[in-house]
Amino acid sequence: MAPGDSVTPDFNAPRPPRRFTQARPRPVAVWVLFLILFIQGMALAFNAVASALTSQAQVLDAAGAIALVVLYVLFGLVLVLLGFRIFLGAQGARTPAMVVELLIVVLSFSFFSGGLPAVGVAFVLPAAVALLLLFIRPTQVWLSEADPQD
Repeated sequence: MAPGDSVTPDFNAPRPPRRFTQARPRPVAVWVLFLILFIQGMALAFNAVASALTSQAQVLDAAGAIALVVLYVLFGLVLVLLGFRIFLGAQGARTPAMVVELLIVVLSFSFFSGGLPAVGVAFVLPAAVALLLLFIRPTQVWLSEADPQD
């Protein structure tokens, strides 16, 4: 039997890169999910850096403040990265995005109990919409049909 006659597909064979214009059309839910994750991540990273630069009260020492800013910036970049991975069709990015959004929902309740309901709503609404969009049918179908490129 010749190597080209096999009915078993060769998943390790090199494939040409798929151009962005030739990609499958994304449902609106994936676009909105990407935008939510991207905006949340960029807002978190920007706010962490801005608050560290403009903060007057020193609750932490310099090393603690730098570590906290780095942690927040990394967390923001993870949100942006998860948004891009979902946008590109990586099914494995769905679970970490769900966990991060659940953490944001839990964080929002501290604002409600602390007397800042507007900030709590600003946290919980996008996270709740993102959680909903992660589990609706068009997103699930689109992510499950993605080509394995990992």
